[in-house]
Amino acid sequence: MPTTAQMLVDYPNVLLQVLGELRNAFTDGAESREQVIKLLAAQMTDPTSVQFAYQEVTDLADDATRAVETLLKEGGEMAEAHFSRDFGSIRQMGPAKLERETPWLYPESVAELLYYYGLIGRGFKGAGKGAHTVIYLPTDVAPWLPHPQNPALANALPIRPVAPPPVPRTLPADDSFLQDLGDLLGFLYTDRLRLTAAGPHPEDIDRLVQRLQMPFSGDEPLLNARLALLLHLANRLGFLRRGEQDAVQLTNNRVRAFLDKPRPEQRQTLWEAWRDSPEWNDLCRTPGLECTDTGAWKNDPRQTRTTLLQFFAKLQPGVWYSVYELSQTIKTTEPDFQRPTGDYESWYIRNTNTGEFLKGFTSWEGVEGGLIRFLIDGPLHWLAAVDLAEPSAGDDRLVSLSPWGARWLGHEVPEPHEQLRHAVTVGDDFTITLAPGVSLTDRFRVERFAQWQASYPNHRYQINQRSLKRAADAGISPQQIIDFLKAHTSQIPPKVSGALARYGAVKA
Repeated sequence: MPTTAQMLVDYPNVLLQVLGELRNAFTDGAESREQVIKLLAAQMTDPTSVQFAYQEVTDLADDATRAVETLLKEGGEMAEAHFSRDFGSIRQMGPAKLERETPWLYPESVAELLYYYGLIGRGFKGAGKGAHTVIYLPTDVAPWLPHPQNPALANALPIRPVAPPPVPRTLPADDSFLQDLGDLLGFLYTDRLRLTAAGPHPEDIDRLVQRLQMPFSGDEPLLNARLALLLHLANRLGFLRRGEQDAVQLTNNRVRAFLDKPRPEQRQTLWEAWRDSPEWNDLCRTPGLECTDTGAWKNDPRQTRTTLLQFFAKLQPGVWYSVYELSQTIKTTEPDFQRPTGDYESWYIRNTNTGEFLKGFTSWEGVEGGLIRFLIDGPLHWLAAVDLAEPSAGDDRLVSLSPWGARWLGHEVPEPHEQLRHAVTVGDDFTITLAPGVSLTDRFRVERFAQWQASYPNHRYQINQRSLKRAADAGISPQQIIDFLKAHTSQIPPKVSGALARYGAVKA
C-alpha cells in the first residue's frame, strides 16, 4: 500500500490545500509542490494528527468507525467495488469541478468523508482484465488508528482508549534529556565535577543544573531523580571515569563513539542503557518514597522494568490512555508485578511526607501505583518513549506511546519523520547560537573553543580569550575554528573572522 506522500503525488493543488486546512497542517514555508507534499505528509501522519482526524470523522458519521475497522481487517486495502457497497463511493472530479462544488463541505458518503480527511486513498491494482480500483489506508496512517478488533492485538490490555487531548495540553516526547546529556559532557570538558563521600559536590551540581534544559520547575524530587538518571546512564555507558583529585573526567573514546552516532541511535542507546540497568532502582527513586535498609528485603529493578514494559508494549501506538485507568488495569491484571512472591509485609518503604511505612496490599496505590506514575512522568517520558497530556478540570493525566517508544517496544510502525533545524549563527558580539537540531558532535566541538552561556531555548556560546586559550591548549588553532564555522554557518561576521585571524597570527 502507498504511503501518504505517495498518495498525495497525484492530488491536484486544490485538494492539497483542502487537506492542509482540514488537518491543520502548515505548508506556508514550502517553495515547491514537492515540498508542500513532504510537509503535508509529515504532519498528516503524526500520531496525534491521525487520532484527531479519526475522532472528527467518527463524530460526524457513525459508520466511519466500521469503515476503518473493515479496512484494517482486510489488511488495509480492499476492492473499491466491495468497499463502496457498504460505505459509498468517492466522486471523481477535476480541479475546476472540485473548486466549484467543494465536495469536502458536503460529502455524500462515509468514503468521501474519510477521503477528504486524508485517512484513505484510492488507487489501481492489476493489469488488463484484472485491473481494478482499490480503497486503502496509507501504510503510515494505519498504525495510528484504533484496532479494537484486530487479531494482532488479541493480547492487548483490557483498557479503553480516550479521546485525544487538545494540543495545548500535550507534552510530546522530546530530546531534552539527550540535550542534557550533551550539556553534561560539555560541562565535564570545560568545568569540574568533584566527588565526595556523599556523591558529587553540591556546588558543582548547582553549576551543572544551570546548563540543563529544565523541562519542568518546582518539582525538586523529580529534578533530583532526573539528574541521578542522567549521571547513572553516562556512567553506565562508560563516559565517566575518576580522574585526579577525585574529579570526574570523560572517557574520550567512548564519548566520541556516542557523539558520532545518528540521533535516533543515540536515543535508543539511552533507552537500552536504562532498560537493562540492574543498578538503577526506579522504586527507590520514586518521589515520595524512601527505600530503607531495615530488614533483609530486596527488590529486582530490572525484572520490574521488564514486566511493566511488557504492559506498555500492549498499548496501541499513538492512542491516548488515562494514567489512572492504566494503573488500575495493571493492578487488576498483575498486581504483584514487582513482588513475585506476593510479599507486602517485609518491604520497608517509607512515605517521605508522612514518615509512615507502607505495608500490606492496601498500600499498593502508594507504592506500586506511585512507581507506575513515576515511570510515566519520569524515565519513559524523559527517554522519549511516551507522550503526556496535562489533566484539565476533573480529568486524569493521559499517556500515549510515542513513535520511538512504539518501535522500541516491538511495534511495526514507521520511523518518525523529523524536521530538525541545524542552524548555526555567529553574531558580531562573538556569540554562537545553535538550534536544537544541531548534532551533539558539533555542539561538543563548539564547546572546545567557546564559552557556554545558555541552553534554552537555543544553546548559546561565546568566543573569548579564555575559550581560545583552552582551545590552544587542546591543539585547536584559530584557523581550524574559522574552517569549522565556515562549514556550519552561512556567514561569519568579518569582525569575528578578522579577530580570529589576528589572534592566530599573534600565536604563530
